Amino acid sequence: MVVWLWKVLVGVGLFTLTHAAFSAAQHRSHARLTEKKFEPLPADIVLQTLLAFALTCYGVVHTAGDFRDRDATSELKDMTFDTLRNRPSFYVFHRSGYGPFQRPDSTHSSKLSMSSSDLRLKF
Repeated sequence: MVVWLWKVLVGVGLFTLTHAAFSAAQHRSHARLTEKKFEPLPADIVLQTLLAFALTCYGVVHTAGDFRDRDATSELKDMTFDTLRNRPSFYVFHRSGYGPFQRPDSTHSSKLSMSSSDLRLKF
């Protein structure tokens, strides 16, 4: 079926759940006003709640799309042994001249020594 139909089904289910909740709240307030002892919800409100919940769940499951298999073998059967332990999240890229693997540069170190001697003279 069309995706918009499932979304409409979810909307109708949520609206019906809201209506059932409002009806239950009205029933409770009416029972409180008439000072009746505990009175269970009428069967029509309970039935409306259960059907609306089932309708909403059914629409949500079909809106979500295709699910993947639970077993990992269906995804791993097409991979080679070299790519099984491949984890791109652990890749580290370094630019040349930056970071801990920087080559010592004589001009950079001379600037550092010059600036440190200038600092000693100022203090």
